Amino acid sequence: MNIMTYLLYFHKKCSFINYCFFLILLWSFFSFNIYSAESPTKDSSVKIALVHFAVKHKQPEKNLEELLKLNRRAAEEGASIILNTEMAVSGYSFDSREDISDYTETDHGKTITAMGKLALEKGVYIGIALAERDPSTEIFYNSAFIIGPKGKAVSKYRKIITAEKKWANTGSPYQDNFADTPWGRIGSAICADSYSGLLIRTMALKEVDLLWVPANWPETGGLNPVPIWRARALENGFYIAACNRTGKDLRMDCTKTISGVFNPDGKVILKGASETSRIFYADIPLNEQGRFAGIKRNNKMAQRNINQYRNVYLRPWLENLTAYYNLPETGILHVYGYVPETGHPDIDELVSNIEKHKDSTPSLWILPQTDESIVDKNKLSEISIKYKTGIAVAIKSADEILQQLLITPEGIQNFYRGKESKSIEIEFPYNILHFGPAAIAMVPAKAIEHPELAVSLSKLGTDLIVVSEIDITEGQFLLSRVKALAGSAVAVCSNTGAQITGVQDMHMGWDKADLDHAGVAEFKLDTSKTRKKSFYNDVDFELLLSN
Repeated sequence: MNIMTYLLYFHKKCSFINYCFFLILLWSFFSFNIYSAESPTKDSSVKIALVHFAVKHKQPEKNLEELLKLNRRAAEEGASIILNTEMAVSGYSFDSREDISDYTETDHGKTITAMGKLALEKGVYIGIALAERDPSTEIFYNSAFIIGPKGKAVSKYRKIITAEKKWANTGSPYQDNFADTPWGRIGSAICADSYSGLLIRTMALKEVDLLWVPANWPETGGLNPVPIWRARALENGFYIAACNRTGKDLRMDCTKTISGVFNPDGKVILKGASETSRIFYADIPLNEQGRFAGIKRNNKMAQRNINQYRNVYLRPWLENLTAYYNLPETGILHVYGYVPETGHPDIDELVSNIEKHKDSTPSLWILPQTDESIVDKNKLSEISIKYKTGIAVAIKSADEILQQLLITPEGIQNFYRGKESKSIEIEFPYNILHFGPAAIAMVPAKAIEHPELAVSLSKLGTDLIVVSEIDITEGQFLLSRVKALAGSAVAVCSNTGAQITGVQDMHMGWDKADLDHAGVAEFKLDTSKTRKKSFYNDVDFELLLSN
């Protein structure tokens, strides 16, 4: 009998109530059987797993066997999305194409096939990263694949910021490195790609909801990746799931590396480390539609002011940036962030602090934003002349016009080209002013939250980006700090705290001074370092600058 014959039979033989009950059971049966990971759930959360794996160098068979066990266990323990580490099958350190050749695989190779079978069997999504060989060109890539519950790869991403320069080619910035799932769009970026705010920003513009970052990131030199991952989640308004590795590679000790999951507010959902292989789990909340909850990506993108970023695609002559932009000769600038005792800048207190540091010349004092009824700019000018120091401050006038000022012994200049910072209509409204050995810009805290502006300012030769505000949130301090990765130092000062961060070298510790109470944050800025810039230009600039 076919299904319609069964229905007619039961309709004749059963009571109406029993017939209705039979239909309900039949509907339940088919609903249960058509459900898969491709159908949205009404659960309040979806479980993801990070396989924090102790990769054994040049032992692909052993690694794959163990990875399959761990991924199977994660699926059986309820994970619907299982994410693995960077180069999880081969290990990481290789010296040449010849060295890694035997450990590369195609996108239809043993690992993708085996993981595909597991994904199909368990109805899950699996993210797996490996050394990929393109059979048509024999070019090698550091790649990440997302495999769907039908057992096929639904996304492939080739790493762009390749520290593996001895063997790996750079991936294209125009990759569609994302996969659509029932809960939202999942994108991929690998390890050092996190350094570039622009690369991660393009993922937000591709409407990613959760970014998977497979990594081999030990704290070499002291640079903890957690602040970077937190900041990238916060500035783009999406989730980040960063799956690091553990164990010892050929050259790297990764036993203390951190894996983590961070929400769209940059808050930690999960942070863990283990000296042996371990699966970390996190529950990502879902909204009423069964989609990732709390996504703030659209709001963040709506706050962008693209007119301020038109310079972001420039490729300045970096061999001699000083001559290229006619910048001051390099040297040391002593930078001070003044956090007042009284809740607002005080002239006498400022003078007392300058007296204590008057041997440090040239010097720049950064003040929190204030009103002209509290601090008179002409009085500050007198102080600047007397002590031969610079002062950077935002001052609001009685008619609510905010002036962003650099006060030096030579006079008063405005960092902002327009009449007030609230109506930014002109293209790139910021003046880059010179004082001592530095080229300096001042911008509002809301503007520096976006990575495009920091890169634009850096490409125009800025040594120091200054923020002068009444109050700065913890998130704004975090976002300001990571902007130093773009090649300019960043100094933020408010009535509640100050933070000055120098430019960062890859894998080196944070070079910064900070203060969360009244006093003075001190930092010695060497502009010979801020002139030695490098930029990650393998970016989809058309996407970044499209309205």
